[in-house]
Amino acid sequence: MAHDRAMQGFDGIAGQRLPLRILRHFISSGAIPHAMLFTGIEGIGKRTLARRFAMALHCNAPAAAVEDGAHGLTRPCGRCRACHQVAAGNHPDTIEIGPRKGMLRIDQVRNLLSVLTMKPFGMGRRVVILTDAQTMNQEAGNALLKVLEEPPADTILILTAPQGTDLLPTIASRCRHIRFSPLGFDELGDLLEREHGLAPEQARTLAQAADGSVTRALRLSEAGWHARRDWMLRASGLDLPRRPNARSATLSLAFAARLAQRKETIESDLELLKGWVRDLSIWPYTPDHAINGQCDELLARTRSGLSEGQLSALWEALEHTQKCIAANGNLRLTLDVMALQMAEILAA
Repeated sequence: MAHDRAMQGFDGIAGQRLPLRILRHFISSGAIPHAMLFTGIEGIGKRTLARRFAMALHCNAPAAAVEDGAHGLTRPCGRCRACHQVAAGNHPDTIEIGPRKGMLRIDQVRNLLSVLTMKPFGMGRRVVILTDAQTMNQEAGNALLKVLEEPPADTILILTAPQGTDLLPTIASRCRHIRFSPLGFDELGDLLEREHGLAPEQARTLAQAADGSVTRALRLSEAGWHARRDWMLRASGLDLPRRPNARSATLSLAFAARLAQRKETIESDLELLKGWVRDLSIWPYTPDHAINGQCDELLARTRSGLSEGQLSALWEALEHTQKCIAANGNLRLTLDVMALQMAEILAA
């Protein structure tokens, strides 16, 4: 059922009213920029909407079949052969390129340039989607700039990135910038229930923890969020920091080693820890806003043993760890340093 809803074109996009309105206007007016930049945090629909826009341009449904008084033309229909081809990733005039081993590389851009010298296969436009464009190095960016300066006829480029400043200024300035917003708490919770079958309580908890990102919420769900959180709080010492004996370096390093074993969930794991520290910080003031509100007794007990300064230092240690990992720092060494720092802060 979720797949059927996802195939209903723009109707399946949650929470992005302004981007949808802009893209619908482009379609109805026929005045489509040759290059667009979709920006916003991970997991809020940038790539999905780029694909739906490509579907809309290739859609074979008769105009009368997709009229809507509220929005004008509401292509894509999500049912024709062209729509299904784009959704499956095999439409000849939709090209999607993403990072390879964490980076968009010069050979990928050169291959794209070679393809763009040829005319589209069909009678319409060709759409090129470059996801995570912020991962381009300068060499790849300069190669792409040639396309943006002299765009091929009937070709539309859509780049996605967290923010425009992550790209070369010369690239960002040649794209029509469309900003995406994080999903609201209620919107995200409803979507997790409706589209992904999560139980209401689980959907609510994950919606609070995910900061408006569907991708982050689903990643947390797949990681066994509650069980993983409980283990991490015990292993890190963040459940009851005022123990009789100071936390040993051996225990801290063992915690780091366990985290490093699951590279695919490290981002979610660090977000779990940050969510707990956040809840401890706000607990005396706005407990109703806590992500882990169901752990009220533990939050109250733990908060009573920590100062504002300790919580601030813990938050900074976690954020620094995330930045080091994002910069491809040595994962095990970075986590070792973090775990030892946390133990020192908790023992202060």
